[in-house]
Amino acid sequence: MKTGRRIGALGAIAQPAQQPQQYFVDETVEVITDPPGARIQINDAFAGYSPLKAPVRRMWRGDPRYPMTLDTVKIEALPVAGGQCVQSGIFGQNSGRTPPQVSFNMTACSVPAPAPAAPTPAPTGVE
Repeated sequence: MKTGRRIGALGAIAQPAQQPQQYFVDETVEVITDPPGARIQINDAFAGYSPLKAPVRRMWRGDPRYPMTLDTVKIEALPVAGGQCVQSGIFGQNSGRTPPQVSFNMTACSVPAPAPAAPTPAPTGVE
């Protein structure tokens, strides 16, 4: 009768090989933009046009003997019309979960600071 165990050298029972530890975490993120239709990049790779749901694979980094950290996720929404600006965010810091839904307002553009006024010329003393 077979038991599935193998007898090794010196009569020791061989243990089945352990499954390798998973070195990544798969998540799904939904990206919504207002207005819809923005070009979406996730970790600098084209993912599609909003709204969309996309898989994200986050790798564990570091030395396995110490606490390891998960990669962050960079999401960018690129404008497709005038009056829109690039919107972006970094998610999953400190090995936290990536939010299941990320929203960007494509028309929330930061207004540049006004240029400083020209200095008043110094008096020349001649009138």
